[in-house]
Amino acid sequence: MTLNAIPLVGVDRIRFGMKRSEVRSVWGDAVEFRKTPQSETMTDDFGFCHVYYDGNDECEAVEIFSETDVNIDGKQIFPISLDEAYEVFPFLAEDEDGPLSIEKSIGIYAPDGEMESILFGKEGYYDYL
Repeated sequence: MTLNAIPLVGVDRIRFGMKRSEVRSVWGDAVEFRKTPQSETMTDDFGFCHVYYDGNDECEAVEIFSETDVNIDGKQIFPISLDEAYEVFPFLAEDEDGPLSIEKSIGIYAPDGEMESILFGKEGYYDYL
């Protein structure tokens, strides 16, 4: 599967700010779960990605797993090596799980130095850092 992402806007036909019911109307049924014990809202698991919602049940982020290719402007940006990620996204910083961009709300989960997932969030998603 290949998905197209637009940073700060959405992934494929999913747009940040869409209601949970709207997301499910595009990607079908999901399994709901609590990502962490501290999570305030339930996360949708679609098998190839997790969709996160805010307190208004509006999509705030999409995390895509390594079995799925992701393109931005026709260029594959996931999965690629971390070295390639830094070339594509020179604005990436680091946190304990991998590189991220606060400005573009993009996070790469790479705890062992290999990209396992990439997250695209709404504007301000990483402002808490």
